[in-house]
Amino acid sequence: MQSLKNKYKYLIFDFDGTINNTAPGIYATFKAVLDTYGVDYSNVDFDDHIGPPLDFSYIELVGAERCQEAIAKHVKVFAETNAAQNSFLYEGIVDTLTALKNAGYILAIASSKYQPHAIESLAYHNIGHFFDHVYGQTEKRGFKAEVLRQLIADNGWDKSKCLMIGDTFHDMQGALDNGIDGLAVTYGFGKLNDLLKANPIAVVHSTKEIADILL
Repeated sequence: MQSLKNKYKYLIFDFDGTINNTAPGIYATFKAVLDTYGVDYSNVDFDDHIGPPLDFSYIELVGAERCQEAIAKHVKVFAETNAAQNSFLYEGIVDTLTALKNAGYILAIASSKYQPHAIESLAYHNIGHFFDHVYGQTEKRGFKAEVLRQLIADNGWDKSKCLMIGDTFHDMQGALDNGIDGLAVTYGFGKLNDLLKANPIAVVHSTKEIADILL
């Protein structure tokens, strides 16, 4: 495995599929919303909808005209069913975050998840203290490239010192669009062939390997 030690200062993590396996709660939320529209989702691969913003997913699932209404329902159902609690941290991620933080890296979250839900999930799993900044989807940004652009600009970070760590094509392409490197992880929801299309600087297969390659 190549070493990326001393190459970066700012480590920007995706959330769903990289830190936390949120599939149970997110799947249940999507299904509850689609049930209200009578949509047959038997052939839907919900893994494809963990990563992109809700606008992307609901335009595809219910159409553009009902998209915003569906998003509002999604936010409500997610909160009412405590979906943030229907998830689990990936094995070893706390040890990895601890090691990276202790090594002096500045850690941040850049997620296409609705920002209040991301903050709630971090608090529920008691890992919010690792991150100096948490950026998620708002009414002004949704796609990973937009979230990353805002995070980097707001904090005046040197792009050559930034690394995006994520599990989907959207993460790697978002990094590419912003002129920063991407580290792809394969244990989440993305597919390796898709990850490689955006030319990540490296690929790792476990949370431990994230620390190994950076320390």
